Amino acid sequence: MKRCSKCHQIKPLTEFSFKNKQKKQHGFYCKDCNRAYNRMHYINNRSDYRIKQKIWRANFRKIIRLKIVEYLKTHPCVDCGETDYSVLEFDHVKGDKKDNVASLLTCDVSWRILKEEIDKCEVRCANCHKRRSAKQFSWYKYE
Repeated sequence: MKRCSKCHQIKPLTEFSFKNKQKKQHGFYCKDCNRAYNRMHYINNRSDYRIKQKIWRANFRKIIRLKIVEYLKTHPCVDCGETDYSVLEFDHVKGDKKDNVASLLTCDVSWRILKEEIDKCEVRCANCHKRRSAKQFSWYKYE
């Protein structure tokens, strides 16, 4: 049993978060008081948290984009062998399509999730991708 320094109630140790889990030291505030403190701290410092989030998101997207560029540099078009990564696209050919790779990139998904979707794709240049899709979906059946 331990007394909360905020609400002064005596509660079991399970009601206190760990301050240091390795040393098995519990915090001074119970979980309820700690939750209320954290909520108020966020409300009072919301703009700082949003600035941090904006910076983190920009850096995260940059890192993911670099990984995609590296992937495309090592995977040329499967049809014509084009290596210019600025014209290469991901063509879904295997498994259930969750979403477009570009759409997932804007949703800030992890590299693991993005890689799972990329693994369902073949890399094609824009021209070969258009040709394959037109043939696959019979876009020009009157020719």
